Amino acid sequence: MSSLRARLELLCEVNRRLATFTRLDDLLGYATGRTRELFEAEGCALLLLDDARREFRFPVASQSAASHVSAAQLREVRFPAEQGIAGWVVAKDQALAIADVQHDARFYPGVDALTGTTTRSIYCAPLRTSSGNIGVIEVVNPRVQEDGDLPFLEALASDVAVAHEKAALSAALRDEATGLRRLAWLGGVTLVALGVGLAAAAWVAHAARALPAEELVTEPGVLLGGIVALAGIALWLAVRRVPSAA
Repeated sequence: MSSLRARLELLCEVNRRLATFTRLDDLLGYATGRTRELFEAEGCALLLLDDARREFRFPVASQSAASHVSAAQLREVRFPAEQGIAGWVVAKDQALAIADVQHDARFYPGVDALTGTTTRSIYCAPLRTSSGNIGVIEVVNPRVQEDGDLPFLEALASDVAVAHEKAALSAALRDEATGLRRLAWLGGVTLVALGVGLAAAAWVAHAARALPAEELVTEPGVLLGGIVALAGIALWLAVRRVPSAA
C-alpha cells in the first residue's frame, strides 16, 4: 500500500470514527498509533495545554519498541507552555518540520533530559479549535519523510481538535442535563411537600370548625393541596423516566 493511500485511509477512518466515538482516548490512541506507524517514528504524541498551570502535558502518546520512554512515563511529564517547538507552534499557529532540532534555538531539551531520549527530528502541527489552539500533535524522529508530511499532519490535527471539541460539548451537555434532572427532582419534592402542607392546614381548619368529615374533600385547601402534590409526583416520575447521563 502506498504511503499516500495509507494516509488518506487513516484520515477517512478517523473521520468515520468521529461520528460515533464514545471514548475520546480510544480515538486519539488509534490516531497517534497509526500515525507513528505510517511515519515509522519513535513516537507520536498529543501535547495539550493546561491553561490553569500554563503547561503542556502528554495525555496520549504512542511509542515504538525502540523508544526509551513509555506513554505512561510521558503522562507524568509537564513543561512550560511558552517553551519548545510546541510552544512556538501554538503561539504562531504554524506547523513545523525540523530535521535537526538539536541545532534549533526553539527546541526545549527538558523533556529529553527527563526521559533519557534523544530527539533528532520532529514534525509538529497545532490543534486548532474555535476558541484557539489547545495544543499540538508531534511526530518524533520519523524515519519516513516525504512531501506532504505537514499538510497530512495538519489535517489529522484538525480531526483531533474536532474530537476534543465534540467531547467537551458532550461533557457540557451531560452536566447540564444532570443539573436539570436534579432541579426537576427538587421541584417535584417541593411541590409534594407544599401540597401535603396545604391539605394538612385545610384539614386542621376543617376540624377546628367541627364540620362534618365528609365535607373535608370539598375544602378548597384540600383540593389545591392535592393538585399541587399530584403535580409534584408527576414531575418526579417524569424525571425518573429520563435516562441518566452516561
